[in-house]
Amino acid sequence: MKVENSELEAFVAVAELGNFQRAADKLHLTQPGLSRRIQKLEQTLGVELFRRTTRSVLLTGVGRHFLPMARQQIAQLETMLSSVQEIAEKRFGKIRLSSLPTVVSRLLPDVLRRYARKYPKVGVQIFDGNHDFVVGQVRAGMAEFGISMEPGDDEDISFEPLLTDVYVLAVAEDGPLGDADVVTLEDLRSTKLIIGGRDSGNRLLLEVLLGHEAVSLRWFYEVEHISCVMSLVQAGLGCAIVPSLSLSAHQATNVRAIPIAGPNIKRTVGIVRHKAISMSPMAAEFCDLLTESVRSVGR
Repeated sequence: MKVENSELEAFVAVAELGNFQRAADKLHLTQPGLSRRIQKLEQTLGVELFRRTTRSVLLTGVGRHFLPMARQQIAQLETMLSSVQEIAEKRFGKIRLSSLPTVVSRLLPDVLRRYARKYPKVGVQIFDGNHDFVVGQVRAGMAEFGISMEPGDDEDISFEPLLTDVYVLAVAEDGPLGDADVVTLEDLRSTKLIIGGRDSGNRLLLEVLLGHEAVSLRWFYEVEHISCVMSLVQAGLGCAIVPSLSLSAHQATNVRAIPIAGPNIKRTVGIVRHKAISMSPMAAEFCDLLTESVRSVGR
């Protein structure tokens, strides 16, 4: 059973005005056109909604019962259309994104503040996790876009670079190598190194790089999250090769970053999107602000 909203509007107008001609004028229709809508509605429902006489148009018992339901249906549709328009105009709604935790800590606060000032009624839901998690959220359509490392060859995922994040050695100022100006990978052979868990994208990148350089380093402490890596460094238990973004995000007071000489250790961070899923105007605006923010600080 298919009932058009225009038929409901015609029924409500006739019921409220009690006259076909006045209802037709209100809806900017001809009287025959209005009559056809009412007839089609009655045929679809299989009931008579009006009792017509030469002088008046009266609702039948079924018509009186149907009138509040018709009004409610029209109101719901108007509310729905209004909400869609508000979303399209970026006045109300929610966007969902997925991101590396270090990006959430370091890059997103400024963007979130600027976005909230511009669109105070648009919420932002952030799924934070490692690289595989971010890409998985985008691929599944749970997030409209992600912020992570380059995903490599993937027929479903596109990547827009935002910044190059150079790896440095994080050391405690009063610990081994704490006063060094620069270090090489060879300098780290006898140092207690701390590294993130095997699910970490940083861990995989480092192991691939060290394999290419034929450098064998021994990881003394292994923890799951970068925040734990930085806590152990701050405690003076060892040093860690980390992205500079991670180091600045945790802002440990007695930890300094030392450049690493030799191979160019870096990662590219950018916007990850699903090629087959379109992004909402609100999410696109957020991406624009993020890109603008990164470029303004010259990363």
